[in-house]
Amino acid sequence: MAKFTCGVPQGSTLGPLLFLLNVNDLPLVLNFKTYLFADDTILLLSANSMHELTTKINQELGSVDNWLKSNKLSLNYS
Repeated sequence: MAKFTCGVPQGSTLGPLLFLLNVNDLPLVLNFKTYLFADDTILLLSANSMHELTTKINQELGSVDNWLKSNKLSLNYS
């Protein structure tokens, strides 16, 4: 049997509330326009040129990665 040091069992009553409390600070650490809904997040960013947009997105995705690691979360790429 696996030993867990953090997290909430899937299907628990408090799971959705605790998840929302956990992710509510994400918009505070990003320059993306951020929309949070249930377990989905939309990140929007604009720029004057494709080069500027690419640079901004790469910098911001680094911030997202740091936030995920510090909150012991992972991104589902599928």
